[in-house]
Amino acid sequence: MDRFSIDGLPVFEALRNPVIDQMTRHSSVRHFDPDRPLPEGLVEMMMASAQSAPTSSNFQSWSVVVIRDPERKRRMRELCDNQAFIEQAPLFLAFCADSYRHKYVTARQGYRFGSDYLELLLVSVIDSALAAQNAALAAESLGLGCCMVGAIRNRAREVAEFLELPPSVFATIGLAVGYPASPSSVKPRLPQSVVVHQEKYSPAGMEQGIDAYDKRMAQTDIYKGRRVRIPGVTPEPEQDTGHYGWAEHTARRMARGNDFRRDLAPFLKEHGFVLE
Repeated sequence: MDRFSIDGLPVFEALRNPVIDQMTRHSSVRHFDPDRPLPEGLVEMMMASAQSAPTSSNFQSWSVVVIRDPERKRRMRELCDNQAFIEQAPLFLAFCADSYRHKYVTARQGYRFGSDYLELLLVSVIDSALAAQNAALAAESLGLGCCMVGAIRNRAREVAEFLELPPSVFATIGLAVGYPASPSSVKPRLPQSVVVHQEKYSPAGMEQGIDAYDKRMAQTDIYKGRRVRIPGVTPEPEQDTGHYGWAEHTARRMARGNDFRRDLAPFLKEHGFVLE
């Protein structure tokens, strides 16, 4: 199955090619075969692909830490909401926004660093995300599965200490890589009428599109065992049997917030980034 068949999108056969087919078959993998070794040269091929991603002004504002050691993967699992697949995957990549290198080369060339503002953080974060996406696509094209791990930012300070990240470097996204232990399915996405805007942003049709998508998602098992609970606001688990789709799940997550992430801005300021 792919995005076209799952979401009922039109296929323009004259424009279809293996790259588009690969991208539209993407699904996150959270169950890996721990006994199947990765092919020799995989990391090198993934990194060549990652370095081929667009990068603002050729700054190349990212780095990656490669983790294979079982004990270190176990610790990374603990730092990322204890998600079991991180330890199970034979390879974990911690992609980082990296401005340390910029500051080093500026001093190396004898100049005073004059780019301490929010834009530098945004450039570094975007560069690292583009690199991670390219690396994931490369792995998937070779028959492997991947899962992006945003929880690597939950305990950003501890992750930085664990990976020995210097000032002005922080882990933006993790990538677990390995051979899938079982097939994974392509998840439905919001209708393009909700996310694609022509010429200017318009919320027209948003309610209709969200409502249809919400009902569709409620009929799947995607949220089975994953209902978000807000103490004192949502029903107790045994009573929480009502309609639960994308809208309810997303709204509950946004309402609950994430206390871990409240510490991210103070950490970034302490770690050498400017947020202004």
